[in-house]
Amino acid sequence: MGASIGDTAGGEAVGLEPMAVGWGGLVGTIGLAASAGAPVWVRAVAIIGAFLLGGFLSGVRTLDRRALTATAAWAFGWALWGVICIVLAIVAASGGPSDPEFAPGSDGAALLIAAGSLLAAAVGGMFAERRYSTRRLRRRY
Repeated sequence: MGASIGDTAGGEAVGLEPMAVGWGGLVGTIGLAASAGAPVWVRAVAIIGAFLLGGFLSGVRTLDRRALTATAAWAFGWALWGVICIVLAIVAASGGPSDPEFAPGSDGAALLIAAGSLLAAAVGGMFAERRYSTRRLRRRY
């Protein structure tokens, strides 16, 4: 699948694939952006669902370390949402529309939603590992 972050000269270790991390994180960010302004429970469902799908898609895109790639996609998704919120805060400060809140609800609810989305991304990556792993091929007769 091409060069990836963490490749070694001897080919011993394969690291994270940037394209897989980017796609998975982008799907999670879309869930964060699409649910902005909605009630907390709607945001929770949308964010956790988006990161579940993003974790799965990042796991499908890579060949190895699918759960780790999905976790990195989760971190990238929240970081990308942070950058978007900063840009929108600058726009709001210069007279534009109001900016969305970074994390949904109170501090406790936001922490639970962030932890739930991390778990969902990892589960999505593990599901991709289970579904598409070449190490566990069995002969079926």
